[in-house]
Amino acid sequence: MLKVLFIGGYGRSGSTLLDRVLGQVPGFLSVGELRHVFQEGFLENRRCGCGTCFHECSFWNAVTRRAFGPLDRGEVAEIATLKQRVDHWWLAPLLGWRIGSPRARRDVDAYRDVLRRLYAAIAAESGARVLIDSSKDVSHGYALRGLERELDLHVLHLVRDPRAVAFSWQRRKFNPGSDEPMNRYSLLRTSAEWTAINAMTRFHRRSGARYASLRYGDFAADPEAAVDRVLDFLGEPDRPNPVEADRTIHLTADHTAAGNPNRFHRGEIEIRPDEEWRRSMSPASRLLVGAITLPGRAYTTRN
Repeated sequence: MLKVLFIGGYGRSGSTLLDRVLGQVPGFLSVGELRHVFQEGFLENRRCGCGTCFHECSFWNAVTRRAFGPLDRGEVAEIATLKQRVDHWWLAPLLGWRIGSPRARRDVDAYRDVLRRLYAAIAAESGARVLIDSSKDVSHGYALRGLERELDLHVLHLVRDPRAVAFSWQRRKFNPGSDEPMNRYSLLRTSAEWTAINAMTRFHRRSGARYASLRYGDFAADPEAAVDRVLDFLGEPDRPNPVEADRTIHLTADHTAAGNPNRFHRGEIEIRPDEEWRRSMSPASRLLVGAITLPGRAYTTRN
């Protein structure tokens, strides 16, 4: 059975870097934020992690043919619309407990069938033993939970200090995949969503999923040890750890569907803590975010 590592949590938590580091393990494949592949890949033709536009990428062309056969734009738009009807964090109860109207439940089943075919095609084309999906969004995670008969799903809850996350969401960033600036969120929105989404992601632990949590700060401080922990969690402890003793890793080109701009980085990089928020974030902003997220910080920083 195909293993899938779903990296859950809130945006700007370092999931793209972790995804790509794990993707360097032999037999593992990094696919990035796969939940965005229909809108950003098929419809908007943004750049794949390999650098080519989605429609020109031989890997995704082969995956598409294997999963769905020839697809025209209208058929892709129907899939994207189906996804929009069911894949939102506030619809997690519909995905997790099949609460909703008969039509809503049919939509969920149809969307899960799309995901099942997509994951199977990716595995067949790549030959990978483990797929790493850093979509993070809680609704996507619960959609995958409905495929546990077809997928050996592991949920890795990645948590980053909410003050660092809020600072990141306020920074101006350019996305090479779309040639557009990335979204920026207010401190209040980031704080509220960080609290809610991390709480909902942690519920995987109580609902029977294979679940583990990882603090981004621990990964950045000792990436080699963090990767060892993830390999143990996946039941793959004998796989070689790609992180060198000096905290460096060599990143090769991959076929990430979406994610942070660092999915386009190549070559050797040093993994180190990002402490800019401590130097540049105003004391008032740090205090505001810290106060709003205080209830959630207690349970998101321990296993």
